[in-house]
Amino acid sequence: MTTPLSIRFAMPISWLDSPPVTTIDPVLLLRVLALLEASPAHLDDDDSPDALRWQSLEARVELMLQMVGQLLARGDCLPPLQEIELSGAGVSWNSVSPVPVGKAGYVGIYLSPRIPQPLVLSATIRECELTGSGDYRLDATFEQIDAEVQDWIEKTVFRRHRRQIFEKKHPHDD
Repeated sequence: MTTPLSIRFAMPISWLDSPPVTTIDPVLLLRVLALLEASPAHLDDDDSPDALRWQSLEARVELMLQMVGQLLARGDCLPPLQEIELSGAGVSWNSVSPVPVGKAGYVGIYLSPRIPQPLVLSATIRECELTGSGDYRLDATFEQIDAEVQDWIEKTVFRRHRRQIFEKKHPHDD
């Protein structure tokens, strides 16, 4: 059995006992995230009409996302940043509160500060261990996820994993 590819990064995450009243379709959220994270390299340094139209559209979408994010932020506070480990099979993170092993619920992962809406997935707590710092390390397995959502989660993990490798090999010069 192969170990699923996983990535570690700091993102807001929350455990919910019941599903939120409103959620965004997970496939739509993951597709928009993929589009936002993709930047056609051949258009970045180009002043052609197509490149300028693309840049204009991207700027308008970015402005709209910031405005919607500000409106959403008025009502709810995001959970604090946590170091999470995400794979196509589940997610683990530290929590100040324990959650019983075997408990079913929902995990809300805020995958991008540009999209202040969580990816909400049903999950079951597989492990809950007390850490040396007094927090609890929770490990949740995704449950009842359809194949398309599963595929998009794995694509997101792979894309971010590839980016992490690239950034290690090519650190930014500040």
